[in-house]
Amino acid sequence: MSAEEILQELRQWLERNGGFFHSQVRLKQGFESYWNQVDSGFSVVASENLPADSKIVSCPFALVITKDLALGSLSTLLHSTARDLANWSERQLISTYLSFHWIIGDDESSKNLLRHFPYVKSLPTLDKLRTPLHFTQAELELLKGSNLYGATLDRQREWQAEFEECRSAVSTVNREWADKFTWELYLTAATHLSSRAFPSTLVSRNLTLTSPGDPEPILLPGVDSLNHARAEPVSWVQSYLGSGPVPDAGSCISLVLHNPVTAGAELFNNYGPKPNAELILGYGFSLPNNPDDTIVLKLGGPQGGRWEVGREARGADPVWDSVLSAVQCDEGSEPSYEDHLDAADALAHMAQQLLDKLPEVSIFTPHGAREDVALMIRHYIEGQREILESLIQYAEAKEWHGEIPAVET
Repeated sequence: MSAEEILQELRQWLERNGGFFHSQVRLKQGFESYWNQVDSGFSVVASENLPADSKIVSCPFALVITKDLALGSLSTLLHSTARDLANWSERQLISTYLSFHWIIGDDESSKNLLRHFPYVKSLPTLDKLRTPLHFTQAELELLKGSNLYGATLDRQREWQAEFEECRSAVSTVNREWADKFTWELYLTAATHLSSRAFPSTLVSRNLTLTSPGDPEPILLPGVDSLNHARAEPVSWVQSYLGSGPVPDAGSCISLVLHNPVTAGAELFNNYGPKPNAELILGYGFSLPNNPDDTIVLKLGGPQGGRWEVGREARGADPVWDSVLSAVQCDEGSEPSYEDHLDAADALAHMAQQLLDKLPEVSIFTPHGAREDVALMIRHYIEGQREILESLIQYAEAKEWHGEIPAVET
């Protein structure tokens, strides 16, 4: 099928099952997004002028991909009980469920268990994904010295261990399925989940800001079609219909855009304030001069901890307090002027060491790297460098503007 046919099938499938796209929007292959880094999917574009507060897309609860839906389907496919798969994570269950659409194919006999083929077919293929787990070795080497390099290696180890566990379970049931269940297939599905997941609280009848426990990742076909724009005013709206034997029959989750949109413009969702490290690792894109950029700082010892510091040293005060406490000579008393000097020197030294470790970035694309990947890395490293430089300035200000205690005469 052509890309246009796949997108049309997605739209028709959504509408047949009680969802919809606004009649005045169209699904277009490729990005219209302003960062224009890579064509890794499709975009949603206004065919006509749309007023403020337009409901753009709606996904029925019946099509939401949850851990429980994946668990039920996989238990039947693998002739297992839910207890056998109970130790699998949400990522393992949903990623394996998505993968099975390709392992078995669009087969009539499996449609009751694998109901999302029109959605799965619309998702970006492996060659179009750009998280660091899809970088070439030469591209990954460009991150050496940064926090993102270590985070990438940690994620790869974790996801590969998950995959091996899943594949082993599949292999005991059907060797042919296991042969088709490759690392590349699992990686693709897991990346779709990391880049498109919504919190399960969005489809909960008991939605509160203080819901106990961590929300689970879910997929909302159609609603996840819009690309990201920082600070775009949007709402995710629940609509509950029906209260018969199937209470959620007809219920849906919709995306509403609060700004008007002119004809021909792309429509955007808002993924929330995310630093480039998170955008690159989980989504495969970056933002230039991202105001939400942070760097993770870890301090050892009794006063240690883990903090995120942003641009202009935002969030540096707890780090300063920890460093000051660590260098303080007389515990239990007020820090002396010398303590402040020592803390300022220690904080500046720590920031300078991290700064020196960062890889150099160039306006030119390094040899062996794809242009869009090099651009992401440049956005990320520039943000890390600016944060550390601001932290050094913060430490210098603490040194020069500290209060000198009065001398008794």
